[in-house]
Amino acid sequence: MNKIKIIKGKYGGFCFGVERAYKMVISEAERSDKIHIMGALAHNKGVTDSLAKRGAKEIESLDQIKEGIVVFTAHGAEPELYSRAQKMGLKIVDTTCPKVMRVQKLAQKHALLKDQIIIFGDKNHKEVKNIYAWSNKTAIIITNLIEAKKIKLDCDKKYCLLSQTTQDLKKFEEIEKYFKEKLNKSLISYKTICPSTLGRQIEAAELARNGGVVIVIGGKISANSRRLYEVAKRINQKTYFIEDKEGLVPKWFNKTKTVSIIAGASTLNDTIEEVISSIQSLDVKASD
Repeated sequence: MNKIKIIKGKYGGFCFGVERAYKMVISEAERSDKIHIMGALAHNKGVTDSLAKRGAKEIESLDQIKEGIVVFTAHGAEPELYSRAQKMGLKIVDTTCPKVMRVQKLAQKHALLKDQIIIFGDKNHKEVKNIYAWSNKTAIIITNLIEAKKIKLDCDKKYCLLSQTTQDLKKFEEIEKYFKEKLNKSLISYKTICPSTLGRQIEAAELARNGGVVIVIGGKISANSRRLYEVAKRINQKTYFIEDKEGLVPKWFNKTKTVSIIAGASTLNDTIEEVISSIQSLDVKASD
């Protein structure tokens, strides 16, 4: 029996935006026991459980609270929530990722210019819903090139193409190319996919090409983690998506020399290390 070689992606664990948000909430929790988070701070059970232990409570509406602190998550918040929270006398802790905030401001700017905004993203994702709200709810949301081609374009109008920060670059570039061919100078396009997301996707593809087994660790509803899985799976069929060590299946690693570990932007380092330790402890045949 041989030890499996573990290759750990350098981009594993919290991205800048999630780490910033996490630290901000922990800092507030040390001073107050009346912290209310508008939804999940990050789409990861480990993060949610960690903050709950510190007394931070998740809420779905401002109607659920009367006082204390309200935390707007890294995914952003609708403009109306800021004014309403202020009127209620709540302390606002805004952890919106700066990369997400940039997209929101671009949506707001081009809505004021009366440009038709097109958002490439997951329609039901919190970040996309908030960008839509900042567009004064005038944007068109598309999830793929097929939907892009269904839009009736008017070359006399100006268009603005934005992307959810955790989207697939390859798919965005396909959509961007289509609109540029159809609209030419009538299109303003912003590559608003986060650099960290791009780095993770590039690394996921590289690790998938190495062969062996690829393990992607992240929350099941985490958009960026799911994207990493999709990128790696397109290249390597021996790619598996888990939330934590409990999701590991021993037979995945039979006759495997190497295992590449990729983690989403909201995955705790402790979770990554627990998965690595569990794989190393497996009693499997490493090669023929």
